[in-house]
Amino acid sequence: MIVAATVAVPRISAACSVCVTLPEYSLADRVLSAHVVVLAAPSPDSPFRYTPVSLLKGTPKQLASLPEIPFLIDSVTRTAFRTDPSKTVLMIYGGGFQDKAGRSVFNAWSKGFLMTPERADFLDTVRAQEKNWSIGETGDPDRVAFFSRYLTNEDRLLRNAALVEIHRAPYATVRQVQHVVPTTYLLQELRTVQRLAYAPAVIRLMGLQSDPEAKALVRSRYRSALRSGSANLTDWALAGIEVDGAEAVELLGEVLVSRSRPAEDRQKLIQVLAEGGTTWPELQEQILKIYRRSLEIDTAMAGWIALAVKAWGTDALNTPLQDVLLRSEADPATLFLIQYVLNADLAK
Repeated sequence: MIVAATVAVPRISAACSVCVTLPEYSLADRVLSAHVVVLAAPSPDSPFRYTPVSLLKGTPKQLASLPEIPFLIDSVTRTAFRTDPSKTVLMIYGGGFQDKAGRSVFNAWSKGFLMTPERADFLDTVRAQEKNWSIGETGDPDRVAFFSRYLTNEDRLLRNAALVEIHRAPYATVRQVQHVVPTTYLLQELRTVQRLAYAPAVIRLMGLQSDPEAKALVRSRYRSALRSGSANLTDWALAGIEVDGAEAVELLGEVLVSRSRPAEDRQKLIQVLAEGGTTWPELQEQILKIYRRSLEIDTAMAGWIALAVKAWGTDALNTPLQDVLLRSEADPATLFLIQYVLNADLAK
């Protein structure tokens, strides 16, 4: 709990139940963190295997020391090569991706994409930002602005790359992406089963729309998610705060305090409220009251609440958290986490 909580609270997306279907690392991070990046084409010895033909990152010595590219050329890519023998495929050697079992893989070849002129321009821009973009940090407004330009791109690969970045970025930064994507486009994304993996990012963008249709949909879906749960509860709840402000916060608080949802959902609501308070500081006092009521009723969420408040740098809940310690009703991990947060406040 301690490790998971420490990672989850600062960025709400880390707790989203759908995130596991999205890439663990963005395409940009894979390129920026790579040891070697090459363009590959069919091998002269075998039309089914790749061989490097252009070195974009790394040294010839590094490339020579690496294992061969392990991927076979699929039928679609073979057709593309037959149509245009000058085409190439981006290959990346390094960490920053998962295998089919969802395990993190480091220092191995991963396939990028079949190159096109637009993808080449995209790649050049990303590589040029190596000194400006920190790997794994997507909170740079300029980085979000860059990827937002691809949210309606006809190239699905570039569109997907942009959605992953939008999903991983702090919500306060994502709010700059307003009215970039038409509501009709977002609705189509949500209705397409094959696009459900990207629903968390699409929901965020839907909450930022100002037209009545988008607002009505958000109001309906976040309230429904609060009543019965949803795979995307986190993102619908955050979109609800965007649309309804303090009213949505109160509804989230009622569900949290009533304990009508499973512990996993209540944990998500605590994190949504934490992100909401960070994004809209004027809501913090209302959220603190909700957290205080929750601590009075139930200690199960006390550790998550402690971490949420710690992110705001306030000692407003120190007394009720100390009461939880005195009652010793919580599990040892929660008690340890509360003590950690309280000690950090005292050390300031």
